[in-house]
Amino acid sequence: MQTPALFRRSGLLGFGLGAALLLAACGGAPTELSTGGRLRASAVQPDSAVVLNTETCRLLTPAEVASLTGRPVRQQSQGAACMFVEDAAGASREAVVQVSFRPAAAFRVVQAGNDLKRRDVLPVTGLGHEAYYDDYHGDLYVQLPGRTLVIGMPRPIRERPRHRLAPELGRLAVARLAAADSPKPAQ
Repeated sequence: MQTPALFRRSGLLGFGLGAALLLAACGGAPTELSTGGRLRASAVQPDSAVVLNTETCRLLTPAEVASLTGRPVRQQSQGAACMFVEDAAGASREAVVQVSFRPAAAFRVVQAGNDLKRRDVLPVTGLGHEAYYDDYHGDLYVQLPGRTLVIGMPRPIRERPRHRLAPELGRLAVARLAAADSPKPAQ
């Protein structure tokens, strides 16, 4: 017995809608993660010279990213995301580091990868929030109330492994988020 064309089309439509919802929940971007948090914080001094005034660009500064990655960078805003691209003549325009917020569902997706024992999904400790690093994509996911902080490193940096950089960048960003959320004393 053949399936009527209407059911075949609605099945494809249902599949398409399901895929679209999944991509929307994840922000349409690859998964992101880090090293398991076994590393000590490096001696990067907080930098108050923030270039772009977007929520994501206030979490890390070019000096902090440059200090950790060994690459001179500048900030670029791309929608709600903040990208740090190499600031050298002839350098790649691909981001060295990208900071974004995604829906809370993005964290549940990467958390499921950890629950399924994916080899490239590693828990990260020491951030004050549940976090995972996706070693395949070079992305750190930090669970926040109602949303997910994602710090991505789209390309490998030979001299400095991404799995070591992700927790350090995460610590700086989470500390800056906590400082922004803390109540200011009355004057």
